[in-house]
Amino acid sequence: MIKTAERRELIARFRDFYSDLGERNLTTLDQLYIKDLTFKDPVQFVQGRDNLLRYLDHGLANAIHCKFAIEIEMVDREQAFLVWQMRLQHEKLAGGREIQVPGTSHLLFAEESNLIKEHVDYYDLGAMVYEHVPVLGWVINKVRTKMGGS
Repeated sequence: MIKTAERRELIARFRDFYSDLGERNLTTLDQLYIKDLTFKDPVQFVQGRDNLLRYLDHGLANAIHCKFAIEIEMVDREQAFLVWQMRLQHEKLAGGREIQVPGTSHLLFAEESNLIKEHVDYYDLGAMVYEHVPVLGWVINKVRTKMGGS
């Protein structure tokens, strides 16, 4: 049976991998995830490690940097819950300025190995993308101002 201490070691590798995602060799995903993992975020549902590799590679194609700072970790033998801040600088968003997006990840571990079988990210897609597209960002800010009563 895999112990919580081993799961914490896996999360340390996870934290290291995502700490500077743009500088990582994405082919090391096999040290974190089982082959037939499921990954879901507000943009995409991905089945399989090879598809996750393609998804991350595509998402980072025009990124200047993408870093995750994990602020809170709750880990047991079956799952982990992480609270993080993403710092993203992308040539097509916010005029190339760095943006920060808070989020969380819920990870489920494989029973037979010390790897992740399911990864779900929760974050505000509007704060990450929509608000930083010139015309669309202006519209979203106007709507938020109206809804806030200002």
